[in-house]
Amino acid sequence: MTHSNPLHHFIFIYLAGFSTQKYPLLKRCYRLTLAALLATVLISPGFADENLGRQERRTGFLVVAADRGFLGNEEIIDSFQLFAKGRNASLVFVTDERTRKYLRNGADMLLRKGAECIVVIPLFISAATPRYLLVRQLLEKEKLDVPVFQARVYGESFIAVEDLTDKFRTIQEPAETGVVVVGYGAVDNDSEQKMQADWQRIAKKASAGFDFPSISVLVGYDKKDEDAEKRTIRLKHGLAEAANRNGGKGRIVVVPFHFGPRFDSMMSFNTGLKRLLPPGAHLLEDSGSDTGASINSSENTGLVTRNLATWMQREANRSQPPASGDMGVVILSHGSDFNWNETMREAVRPLMKRYKIEFAFSMADQPTIERALLKLEQRGAKTAVIVRVFAMEDSFRTPVERMAGLDIEGVAQDTYDAHAGQGHGHGAAAAVPAPRIRTSLPIQTVGGIGASPLFAAALLDRARLLSKNPARDTVILIAHGSGSDRQNELWTRALEDVAEQMRKAEGKEFHAIKVATWREDWPDKRTPWVDKIRAMVEDARKEGGSAIVIPARTTGQGPEDKFLSGLEYDLGSGFAPHPKFVQWVDEQVRAGMAQFADARRSNLTTVEAGDYAPSPEKDLWW
Repeated sequence: MTHSNPLHHFIFIYLAGFSTQKYPLLKRCYRLTLAALLATVLISPGFADENLGRQERRTGFLVVAADRGFLGNEEIIDSFQLFAKGRNASLVFVTDERTRKYLRNGADMLLRKGAECIVVIPLFISAATPRYLLVRQLLEKEKLDVPVFQARVYGESFIAVEDLTDKFRTIQEPAETGVVVVGYGAVDNDSEQKMQADWQRIAKKASAGFDFPSISVLVGYDKKDEDAEKRTIRLKHGLAEAANRNGGKGRIVVVPFHFGPRFDSMMSFNTGLKRLLPPGAHLLEDSGSDTGASINSSENTGLVTRNLATWMQREANRSQPPASGDMGVVILSHGSDFNWNETMREAVRPLMKRYKIEFAFSMADQPTIERALLKLEQRGAKTAVIVRVFAMEDSFRTPVERMAGLDIEGVAQDTYDAHAGQGHGHGAAAAVPAPRIRTSLPIQTVGGIGASPLFAAALLDRARLLSKNPARDTVILIAHGSGSDRQNELWTRALEDVAEQMRKAEGKEFHAIKVATWREDWPDKRTPWVDKIRAMVEDARKEGGSAIVIPARTTGQGPEDKFLSGLEYDLGSGFAPHPKFVQWVDEQVRAGMAQFADARRSNLTTVEAGDYAPSPEKDLWW
């Protein structure tokens, strides 16, 4: 008999994870409460949504987290409830070997709901955390009859870095403040060293741009024995040594970053940590401020809850094979007035039945892209490909990868230049990077037209439609250009590649195909190129033909009317709209889907699944 009362599930899963061995004073209360519940109704652990379709039931999500005590577990449960809506999911708190029973119960509940595989989502900062290693061992012993996959731990996501960075943003005068990040969960020297390395990796990435004079990492122990007091003294000395490494200059702020004990607002690891602080050091309070006063505590708690739920949702989406019906696409293009923007919308309309498409007309403006991603979430997308519809492959790639967290997760470089490589040169990067976009959608970014054969074919079509006498006419491909000489040279090479492709197709019928860039936003470098292009147009007439000017742009035209004033020429338009442009966008999206498949394979590890042998049909969907 199964009941869907969320309160029953709430109470049961909390009690299931609570360690009575560590807290004997609560043991009697625990037993009486559990007996009363079981005497009243038989329930299954977890919070799986009862009203699920077959597709939603096929993957069971088992969220595992270290037992933190009442208030800490409540906070995780709040995040889990946001995540579990619309999913076949359960939550288990990890204590010791007794957790095996609750892992089995959680898995059985997922299976009864129709799960054909289980994805474990580990809410741990380090994969070396002993309680997480225990989970893996216990699941291997269970020999479940369905495949079990382990997603990455929370600490390996960019969201973990952002969560720590959020704490750093509340520190006043960072250039004058030494920072000590404190984790939790070690049980011996080996686990401490491995966990410390993971915390150091996260802290290094999170602190980029803050100019802290020093940053140290310490890891507290999750072990109660006769040496507990010695380890407390050792932690106290570690805090003092970290303060000394700051050279006595400025302040020291201790930043807790862990899922350690939190029984209530007073009984917690952080409360004990505060008593160990060396003179002059401050603890970053739960309010989120190093003064403990700038952010309302309940608002901050709600933000943490939403952030963890977003991470769970994202990991769940990352674990699933990409499907076109779940695919969201953001068309990121320069944009202009309504007419320009509407032309781009019309150009991709044939793909709107296949993909969920939103637009972000901008030069990689983060709020504009975030708005598009939010709309895709609301439309039910599970993943998102940002297609950068710009001339060069590296145009805006760096800022887009950063805002999507790809610089943290191993796809992009760990550097940030707000306009690196895009060639327009508007504005400058801030000293401290802006927050990345937290979204439940895993993101890949593709694009850059470059010397695409589809681009070349479309521009050749434009020229042939305008030419009345190809044997005498000269085609002139003209791109926007860059202020950087090196970048402009790369742009010119790409145009030469396009021209050569045109010649090898049916473009050999033209008298000549020439290339140039306007370098239109840089007056000091523009004038020689304008003169050069005007000469090309005049030479075409002198040679007895016409000048066919084709803007090598994503859509529309450039400043031809202004810079070629007084000359005779025929003017074409850019890539879109054109059937080849639709094909190019579709190819980009498919490339993004392939990247998701690669990322999924690297994201998931398998747990021994007994004698399970997947059928070909299951291989197709999983």
